[in-house]
Amino acid sequence: MRRRVAITGVGVVCPLGRRIEEVWSRIVAGESSVAAGTFKNPATGTELTVPIARLPDSALDSPARDVAGLTDRFTHMALQAASAAIDDARLDFASIDKSRVGVSNGTCMGGISETEAGFASIYLRGRPKVHPFTVIRTMYNAPSAFVAAALQVSGPVLAYSTTCSSSSVAIGEAARTIRHGYADTMIAGGSESLLTYSAINCWHSAQLLARVADVPSESCRPFSADREGTVLGEGAAFVVLEAWETAKQRGATILGELTGYGCTADSGHVTQPSVNGQARPMLAALDDGGVQPSQIDYVQAHGTGTKANDASETAAIKLAFGAHAGSLAVSSSKPQLGHMVGAAGAMSFVIALQSIRSQIVPPTINLRKADAECDLDYVPSVGRARPGISHAMCNAFGFGGTAVSLILRAVE
Repeated sequence: MRRRVAITGVGVVCPLGRRIEEVWSRIVAGESSVAAGTFKNPATGTELTVPIARLPDSALDSPARDVAGLTDRFTHMALQAASAAIDDARLDFASIDKSRVGVSNGTCMGGISETEAGFASIYLRGRPKVHPFTVIRTMYNAPSAFVAAALQVSGPVLAYSTTCSSSSVAIGEAARTIRHGYADTMIAGGSESLLTYSAINCWHSAQLLARVADVPSESCRPFSADREGTVLGEGAAFVVLEAWETAKQRGATILGELTGYGCTADSGHVTQPSVNGQARPMLAALDDGGVQPSQIDYVQAHGTGTKANDASETAAIKLAFGAHAGSLAVSSSKPQLGHMVGAAGAMSFVIALQSIRSQIVPPTINLRKADAECDLDYVPSVGRARPGISHAMCNAFGFGGTAVSLILRAVE
């Protein structure tokens, strides 16, 4: 029998703050963390200025002494967000079977800041070796490994990298792990810290990034006819997932239920979005959750602000939802938080959860000009009360074609 999956804890560290209550209120109000950022080439000194969403220093605690020298920034952020989620869930590890607890994380570029530092050390400064902890600092499974070690849990410890859908896969596969009885509790999410010269240069060279607008916070404009590209951000978001009966037995507060998971590939161009490819995970998630299209009230869109993605995602929503698409509230939070890449899906999941808990749909800010190809209800400017929300979907689409949709249900 397939077990139900409860959501019992949430933890974030992102450009709008470190407490989900604070972050949510700022998102609903339409605030943005996007500003101009300048990055210097360590070899030539040339500079590259682009809009970014950077984590404020006040949002990140100092790393614990026992891991400070072992972790890159993306692992450090994951540890903090996962710890916040565990505290929120009020998990007591002294009274649960740690062999039935696992961790699942997603990231796109892993410890890129440490990788860049290692290259600079060897090629610019002529040193014979990189730091001895370079492998540990850069490995993509470092967040899962360090969280598991900190908790001393021995269930499945997993890591996924499917570019922008990485943490959505991490959450979806964690739910499957619980459903099929391989674990009772999973700490799942993602982290990304790629605001380095080399990473920014990669995305800029691919012509994916928006230019710095006259008002920098207006640089990312999803679904707007004048959109130019996305804005990169950093951060981490984690949730605690539990088997429904496990959560009930320990008296946990259940925040929502993960009911549907669709993970598919468009098997087409590795960077160009496909309408059919983006509709497929939505249909798969609906089928997986036994949910009718008409039951979905809100879609937290991938909504990157690029010309191709926003038009394709709009068409895909119409294809998946048919006539009900016009009744959906659809929005993207990337103009406020930046595109957190490997952590973006987990952040979207948390936002969708907050939406059904508060009965408010968050906005798409900077939507200034109507686009004939983007004609859904994108909730412009500020959040909107929507009483009666019962189900929400969040989308994440990655380079390489791995597309993911997750469906959450409100607790009655």
